[in-house]
Amino acid sequence: MSSASSSSNATPAVRRSPRTRSAAAATTTGDAPEAARKRASSGAGKSRGPRAPKRQRLTDAELAAIQPIPETLRPNLDILFIGINPGIMSGQKQMHFGNPQNFFWKGLYQSGLIPEAIPPEDGWMLWSKWNMSIANMVQRTTPSTSDLTRREMREAVPELCRKISENPPRIVCFVGKGIYEVFSASSRFELGLQPEVYELDCTRCAGASGEARLPPLRLLAPDETQVAAAAAAEAREQTPPFAYLFVMPSTSGRTTTYQNPEKLQYFRQLRYVRDCVLAGGGIDHDELARIGPQTRSKYFAGQTGG
Repeated sequence: MSSASSSSNATPAVRRSPRTRSAAAATTTGDAPEAARKRASSGAGKSRGPRAPKRQRLTDAELAAIQPIPETLRPNLDILFIGINPGIMSGQKQMHFGNPQNFFWKGLYQSGLIPEAIPPEDGWMLWSKWNMSIANMVQRTTPSTSDLTRREMREAVPELCRKISENPPRIVCFVGKGIYEVFSASSRFELGLQPEVYELDCTRCAGASGEARLPPLRLLAPDETQVAAAAAAEAREQTPPFAYLFVMPSTSGRTTTYQNPEKLQYFRQLRYVRDCVLAGGGIDHDELARIGPQTRSKYFAGQTGG
């Protein structure tokens, strides 16, 4: 009786299918890694494309051997763009904003500052056809702008001032907030058109010692706007009494604080300022605000223009 009872309470044996038994056999025989490899490889038919080449690392000697990018300057440029310094690709190509990921050349065209799209290789057209040019604050090529020291940038300000004063433009545009921070020795400013102008008659910006201050910046009086604009419209070759100052975000592809659509708004604002200066009209703050980001400059307080 006890024998029959124990037999009836026994757990029935689990019957495995042939597929399950073959998988178990593979596990016991050590074939699982090979099977896993085949399963993984079965989904590897999708090509991920070639890997991007690793960025070339140059030695200090190789970096030092890269020559400064040539700068073509002349008086009465409509806009002089100021970059911080050449990156490796720009330095090796000897082209301003030479990295294809940089938005500078695209921004010029998409904003209407230039009438046709050009690559960095055709940057000479900026000077020869459209009366604009480019200069760098620091000439030394570096892998990143973080490789520049603040001291090195401050020491470059007098030379940059010399270039501006000897080749007076109508507008100086700083392509990067950090450049203008060092240039103006201040971080209290907004992007866009600045309330200060660059005084091209340095005798009006002399310090107590009689020497010209560097940079020779001063606040623009409201009644000077129409006078300067009218002079520019009357004689394009006339040296302007001062240069307007404009600051836009860096156009580098590494700058993620501002995306390209936002950067384009500043290019469009710059075009509007240029057109106003050359046409002899006033600069309307409301129109600047409509074009893009707000410019909270004291210079615009209570002003509208035509």
